[in-house]
Amino acid sequence: MNLTGGMHWHWRAWRAQARWAKTRADIETWLLAQPVPTNQLILIGASAGWMMSTHWLARFKNIQTWDIDPLAGPLFKWRHARALKAKGVQLQCRTGDALTSLPNLLREQPQATIFFDNVLGQIRFQNPRTDQAENRLRSVTQALRGRHWGSVHDRMSGPVLNAWPQESLPGVETAIQGATNEAQATQQWLTVMGAQSPWLDHLTGSVFPEGTPLTNIAWPMKARYGHWLQAGWVSP
Repeated sequence: MNLTGGMHWHWRAWRAQARWAKTRADIETWLLAQPVPTNQLILIGASAGWMMSTHWLARFKNIQTWDIDPLAGPLFKWRHARALKAKGVQLQCRTGDALTSLPNLLREQPQATIFFDNVLGQIRFQNPRTDQAENRLRSVTQALRGRHWGSVHDRMSGPVLNAWPQESLPGVETAIQGATNEAQATQQWLTVMGAQSPWLDHLTGSVFPEGTPLTNIAWPMKARYGHWLQAGWVSP
């Protein structure tokens, strides 16, 4: 099952652009502050690039996107291809499960930077048991050892107290990899978001290496349903 694909998803994402504007801007600000160590990018879980920054993408010379949704590639090109072409960026959109073929992709493109666009938090829905999801996440991060890579993904999600108008959306907060769900900093962030129990753990709490600087971002995915996005960057 693709939770971020299909015509219904893209229609909803297109209609939600105004509500998602601040989150998209927060992601762009974070991305533009990260290093660009190579001129090649593999963008995994690209969807239509609804939350992606064209300015950040234009820093690369070659981009290869991956998504299991057959609509993702054409819609990604509709949103980003013209601006990228004007900057001389070569764009290739491919349909397939890049997580399954990740070792091959890494071997084929040893210099490419890897970025996961809101996909790692979906792994828990693709595996019936928690331990299976955690093992698959662990295998992904182990395969990335020695590579430049980053990710923005769901950390937790659930109902929120208010409808989150743009002017009251929580601002970004910085953190360090290693905080548990019970840690004071985690609970403070959930309070700032107005989280109302129960919230779903997307099992991504250990994705990044210990001590990695993180950025917490609020995403009003629906009017009264929020996602805690966590963004981080790893250098070898």
